[in-house]
Amino acid sequence: MIDDFEALAARDEGGFLTRLASLPGSYDGPDGRQPEPYGVMAFGEASLLPSLLAPWVDGTMVGEGTQFLLASGFDFGEVAALRLAAEVGGAAPIVIGDAAYQPSFRVAAGTLSPYVHVSYLAYATGHAEALAAAEARMRDLAPQLAKDVPTELNPAKRLAWALWNRVPLLLSPRALVPLQALVQQVLARVGKTLSVTAGAHPSAVAAAAFEGRHQLGDDVVGLVLGAEDRELELVREVLATRVAQVENLAEQVGDPIAGLGDTVAQALVLWYLSVWVAAYLALLHGFDPSDDDVYGRVRDSAEASAG
Repeated sequence: MIDDFEALAARDEGGFLTRLASLPGSYDGPDGRQPEPYGVMAFGEASLLPSLLAPWVDGTMVGEGTQFLLASGFDFGEVAALRLAAEVGGAAPIVIGDAAYQPSFRVAAGTLSPYVHVSYLAYATGHAEALAAAEARMRDLAPQLAKDVPTELNPAKRLAWALWNRVPLLLSPRALVPLQALVQQVLARVGKTLSVTAGAHPSAVAAAAFEGRHQLGDDVVGLVLGAEDRELELVREVLATRVAQVENLAEQVGDPIAGLGDTVAQALVLWYLSVWVAAYLALLHGFDPSDDDVYGRVRDSAEASAG
C-alpha cells in the first residue's frame, strides 16, 4: 500500500510526510543567546528531552511539561530545590529569591516539537554547530525516505514493514538510553504502535523477558537505536533465539550518525529517522500519521475535570 502513491496521499490527510521532508532547517525561533536568566518550556513529546539534552544545559527542571532554566549566574543546587509547575496550556514563572522570570521561549505540544526544542537550546547554549551538523544529516536522509521512493529503495518503508503487526523492543547504547522513551512515544503517537523500552540494562531484559512464554518472541522485533557497543552485540546474540528479528535503525541508511561526536546531534538524527518509520507504520495500519489535535482533547478533558 505504501507504494500506491494515490492511496498513500489519501491516508496522509494532514500532509505529515511533506512536513517531515521540509523539517530540517525549518527552525525559525531565536538564534542567539537571550538575556539571562532565560529558559524554555515545552509540553508533549519535547517533555521527554531533559536527560537527552543534559550535556547542553547547566540545570534542568521538570514539572508538568519540561522547563529548562539557563542562567549561569545562579547556584543550581539552590534552583533545583524550587518546584516549577505548569498550568494547563501555560507555564508558571521561575522564582529565584524575590524575582520571578517567565521562560523566554515556549514550545507548543506536537509530534515534531522535539526538533524545535533541540534547536532553541542549541542556539541558547552555544551548540549551533552541532545542530547544523545534525540538520545536514537530516537533509541527506529526507530524499531517501520520501513518499515517492519505492519500498525496495526506501529504508524507512522497509523497516516499517519489519515492525508492522509486531512489538518493537527498543535498545540503545548507554549514551542514547534517553532516546528510547522519545522513540517509544513517536511509535505510539505517529505509528499507532505499542513498543517496549529495554532501559539502561538490555542484557537483563533480553536474558529473562521471554523465558516464561518463549513463543511470544515471534511478535517482537528488537530495534537498536544507534551504533552497537559490545553489550548490544551480546544482546543481539541472545535475542537471535528469542524474537522474530533484530533491526538497527541507523543501519537502515548506512550510518547517519557517523562522525557526529555530539550525542544530542546523534539523537536528533535518529529521532528524525524514527518519525519517518513511524509515519509509514501508521499508513500500513490505515491511519493518518498526523494527530495534532490530541493535546487539544487532553487539555479540554483536564479543564473539564478542573471545572
